[in-house]
Amino acid sequence: MNLRKLLFVNNDCYKAGKPLAVKGIIVHSTGANNPTLRRYVGPDDGLLGVNQYNNHWNTGKPDGRQVCVHAFIGKLADGSVATYQTLPWDMRGWHGGSGTKGSVNDTHIGFEMCEDGLTDAAYFGKVYQEALELCAYLCKQFNLNPTADGVIIGHFEGYKRGIASNHGDPNNWLPKHGKSMDGFRAAVAAEMAKTGGTAPPTTSTPTPSTGDDATMWALLKGKGLNDYAIAGIMGNLYAESGLKATNLQNSYEKSLNMTDDSYTKAVDSGVYSNFVKDCAGYGLAQWTYSTRKQALLDFAKAAKLSIGDFKMQIDFLWKELHGYTEVMNVLKTAKTVAEASNIVLMKYENPADQSAAVQKKRTDYGQGYYNKFAAPSTGGGKTLYRVQCGAFTQKANAVALEAKLKAKGFDTYIVQTGGYYKVQCGAFEVKANADKLAATLKSQGFETFITT
Repeated sequence: MNLRKLLFVNNDCYKAGKPLAVKGIIVHSTGANNPTLRRYVGPDDGLLGVNQYNNHWNTGKPDGRQVCVHAFIGKLADGSVATYQTLPWDMRGWHGGSGTKGSVNDTHIGFEMCEDGLTDAAYFGKVYQEALELCAYLCKQFNLNPTADGVIIGHFEGYKRGIASNHGDPNNWLPKHGKSMDGFRAAVAAEMAKTGGTAPPTTSTPTPSTGDDATMWALLKGKGLNDYAIAGIMGNLYAESGLKATNLQNSYEKSLNMTDDSYTKAVDSGVYSNFVKDCAGYGLAQWTYSTRKQALLDFAKAAKLSIGDFKMQIDFLWKELHGYTEVMNVLKTAKTVAEASNIVLMKYENPADQSAAVQKKRTDYGQGYYNKFAAPSTGGGKTLYRVQCGAFTQKANAVALEAKLKAKGFDTYIVQTGGYYKVQCGAFEVKANADKLAATLKSQGFETFITT
């Protein structure tokens, strides 16, 4: 099984975070002739490929609907077949609807098989094998008997049982290749008997749908940190907030009856005045304690920016980190992602759970960013194309140009290197995107050239 993980942290279902007592697994197929995972899973982690329409399900309401499954099975960009876990297995999904006797969402893990034209036997065989291996893995993990009544069902069977909506999948696909749900359940049982266990999922590079990971990397690089330190910080921030600057701690969305955006607007406008003392985690680092939230609020007000401004929070984090001498000392000399990640976890973020499993998870996130963005001289990765508008020996001149760019609505930052303060915009994996930004900047009267 080629099992990977890219959780839909931006989907409203994930944000709801309702627990699931797993009693079974329901099998879906997408009902659309598109076998590529990137249609549903995103953003691109380097394996999926780019979804040019950006209509994947890692958004609040995909296609305007409340939908979210635990996994998808389909094709990667290279044509190979893989499984992507998209929700924690023990989190309630939105995939099966309901019927006269309740909702399968309350009891079953749900996954989708990405359909093609339904005639490619080779593709079907690979998807079928992935699906049965996934079910074997989950049955072992949750101590389920795959052949027991109602444990593994197709969506069409859930409808007949009165616990799912009226869909016919995957029975529209299986019989075309001589398969049935009865045969599938038996095959899962045989797989469980054959294997001693299935490998846990490999963590894919975590990337928020906004593309802010590239901007964050560039901003932290501009602070003078090495790649290991940047990756260690970003892995922790991803674990805290998904790199979303307006992220309100999920449990407080219900108690305060606010979304990320409405909370941010209420704090900015002064309508909500309890930001400092409400104990709700907020922002990239999920600042929670009153003294830290007060400092963040004061910093935002001084900059005359929204409390949810992405770059402002990076600047605040950088200022705050300098008050953590032990953390900064390690970050300045970090030789591995794990070293940087663990010091940020245990001495800066300092959550209640600092177990080995949590350390590994955050290090894995950081390693994903390192693999994606680290310069070739420090271990390989993707080249980022930036648009540079000026380079000055005097910081004041760079700050003045930065202010002009911001006044025109451009997201910009200053990178200090080689004795120069370089004013840059964007950080793109595709050079054509940098070229487009450069053209726009030139049309506004700014000088530009592309740098890496």
